[in-house]
Amino acid sequence: MSLPHIGTKRSPGYDAGMSQVSSWSRDIRLVSGFILLAFATTHFLNHAVGIAGVAAMEHVQEWRYAIWHSWPGTVVLYGALIIHPLFALVRVAQRRTFRMPVREILQIVLGLAIPLLLVDHIVSTRIIGHYFHIDESYHAVLRRLWPGHALAQSLLLLLVWTHGMIGLHFILRSRDSYVRWRDPFLLVAILIPLLALIGFSVAAREAAQMALPPEVRSEARSAMSNWHEMWVKTGFFGLVGVFAIFVAFREFRVRTTRAITVRFVGHGVRKVVPGPTVLELFRRFNIPHAALCGGRARCATCRVLVLDGADDLPAPGPNEAKLLRRISAPPRVRLACQIRPRDDLQVQLLLASKLGSAVRAVELDSSIARRGLTVMVADLRAFSALSERQLPHELIGLLNRFFDEMAQAIIAHGGRIDALYGDGFMAVFGLEATPAKAGLASIAAAGDIVRAVEALNREFSAALPLPLRIGIGIHTGQAVIGAVENDSLGRHEITVGETVAIASQFEAATRRVLADIVVSETTVAVTGRSFAEAIPLKVMIKGRDAPMAAYGFARTPRIDAADEADAADNGTVAAQGATHDAGEGGQRAPAEAPVPEKAAGRRTKRRADPKPENQDV
Repeated sequence: MSLPHIGTKRSPGYDAGMSQVSSWSRDIRLVSGFILLAFATTHFLNHAVGIAGVAAMEHVQEWRYAIWHSWPGTVVLYGALIIHPLFALVRVAQRRTFRMPVREILQIVLGLAIPLLLVDHIVSTRIIGHYFHIDESYHAVLRRLWPGHALAQSLLLLLVWTHGMIGLHFILRSRDSYVRWRDPFLLVAILIPLLALIGFSVAAREAAQMALPPEVRSEARSAMSNWHEMWVKTGFFGLVGVFAIFVAFREFRVRTTRAITVRFVGHGVRKVVPGPTVLELFRRFNIPHAALCGGRARCATCRVLVLDGADDLPAPGPNEAKLLRRISAPPRVRLACQIRPRDDLQVQLLLASKLGSAVRAVELDSSIARRGLTVMVADLRAFSALSERQLPHELIGLLNRFFDEMAQAIIAHGGRIDALYGDGFMAVFGLEATPAKAGLASIAAAGDIVRAVEALNREFSAALPLPLRIGIGIHTGQAVIGAVENDSLGRHEITVGETVAIASQFEAATRRVLADIVVSETTVAVTGRSFAEAIPLKVMIKGRDAPMAAYGFARTPRIDAADEADAADNGTVAAQGATHDAGEGGQRAPAEAPVPEKAAGRRTKRRADPKPENQDV
């Protein structure tokens, strides 16, 4: 698929050059940052081994040295150590406003503070050890650091790790799968530095008690150490000073040039000097906007529709073009973080966020994601006829009892009710469970709901003109979860997507097949179980040419007793296969995805009363 055509006329070479630099410098920062994070992770894990003693640290250090002290490892590590802060300064220099979320400010401040402590550490260990052949083993280094430099080294560890975790969080948070790994990621992010500090403290105390000859610190060694520290720090902060002068000169230059007019649809017109990105203009003028990745061309949440001036913008850079292709962006849709207008422009936000009273730059809620879920849609049958024959207070009392019973059944099986509508509801399973457990929980909850309705019929038999009946549709697939917020209605968690629509159509199909429950073949396959009373069906779905395979239950679902023994063996494999087939939001067509032979055979052979293998609906 080719990128939609967005303008043919290029702006001045400065903008095109800045776009290209921003594109490939981001990739360089990313790769070098991963190298440094990999080194820091192995180094801190080596520290953590100190809980078991200095000897254990020395043993692990051997294989760590085999990687990072080799010529390739040294070149890669120190190359990344030079390149990463250099290109980070380039990114900071490209900013035209420093009004940004606190996380971005924190990452920049940490990046500038780390060299203050890191230079001393590198010079006193690696450089001096190389020139003077000083022992660089853990027991020797720990004795030099403990206790005089312990606080500074612990602070350095926390600064490096926090800086890396913030950067990694920015990279991962725009991915749909991150929502499943966010809690384990947070746990690891906390445990590694915590264990490293404990290991450092325990091993340093042990090393201080070792009977080893004291090191002799010569004047030459002290002079070389001070010389290296001075020149490295001078070079780094000299570079920071050069960038500061560059930023000041650029600001003076742009403020002496002509102003351009940028019209933000719904947010007024602003006169600005050329240079800032549209995202930076949003931040400068407090315009509600979304920026999930912080302006790194990774998420597309800051995209805008260019209503006027698109032809004067430079063509998208590689990263922007790749992202626009991925989301199938229509013509004139661009990323606000990647375009720097040089001429008059009119843009419309496509994904805005609300501003709180004390918030200036809003980012999207990270809880919004696409997830693999099991959706249940249930509805009382003939409710209109029932409501015409009941007194208002009797009808509402009955509904209260009905929803109380339904809520208990859903919550007891780990589900969540997302919507209530008159005589029905929608519930989701799998927010905190595996697909196999979610599918099995939804079917078990459906059975409890049918039994609860039967109990209500017995309780209200004398007051009901006709018995209550319920239809339940269940389907497993990809769905979008999040929250909608309104000043009048408040905040509501919702689930939307094709999976919800299919579950609703399965619920409607229960009337045609005279079954209380209709479950998609995908959900049954996810569970890895077979059900003794399941009736194979083919259900036509609106918008699909071929019917979908499903199973109907005329009574409470019951797991085949023969399956209880082997459910643990095949449940995982079945769940993985079904999840893969449902992974892109669509479901397998019945013609291409028949019921698994083993499961289908078990269902048909063990039923006492023969039933048709497939019933078209």
